[in-house]
Amino acid sequence: MYGMTSVAIHSTGLMQAPKLRLLPKGGSSVGRADAKRPALRLLDGPKPNEQPVLLAGGDDDARADVLADLARTMPSSTIFEQAGAIWELLVRAPECSMVILSGELEEIPAASLMRMLVHRSPEVPVVCLDAAQSAYSACAAPAAQAAAQ
Repeated sequence: MYGMTSVAIHSTGLMQAPKLRLLPKGGSSVGRADAKRPALRLLDGPKPNEQPVLLAGGDDDARADVLADLARTMPSSTIFEQAGAIWELLVRAPECSMVILSGELEEIPAASLMRMLVHRSPEVPVVCLDAAQSAYSACAAPAAQAAAQ
């Protein structure tokens, strides 16, 4: 062992360190409350009955027109939010009761946005109000072809 040295450190610090110990299968009630802890919940999100309807896509004027139509036809207690960027849409969509797309957003067609949202948040309903021709050809045509076979 040419050129190697070994050092042994003797310390009482290791003797004073806390030790791990085995507990019975059910655990130990010493030092613990007998009652079960409540489930962890996030409190700053919307309450289930207050989930907003998210309106996204199109330019500001188109969204304002759609918002005016929706405000007239939906219950007065409905809360509306708008997303003008893709990141806003993707972040807010899971917390909303519904997403309504009124056109392309940042040069991404509404049909592509719809597929993206359905893939990321399948539990959230998505409605596409973009031109019926493009929405039908991009979203509904494959389903119609499969049903015809």
